[in-house]
Amino acid sequence: MRDQSVVTQLRSLELQLAVLKSRWERALPEHGRSFAELCGMLAGKVGTTEEEIHAVRFRFKWDKGEE
Repeated sequence: MRDQSVVTQLRSLELQLAVLKSRWERALPEHGRSFAELCGMLAGKVGTTEEEIHAVRFRFKWDKGEE
C-alpha cells in the first residue's frame, strides 16, 4: 500500500512538472531578430546608410532644435 502511495505521488509530481513546463514555455518572450536579419529584410527598401543611422542615434538635444 505504501508503494502505491509513492507511485501516486510521483505521478502527481510529474503532471505538475508538465504543467509548469508548459506555462514556462508560454511565458518566455519570443526570439527577437538579429541585426543581420533586419538588414536583410530592409535590403533595397531603405535608402539610409549605416553612418546616417549612427548619426541619429548619437544626436544631442540641442542638435534637434530644442533649447
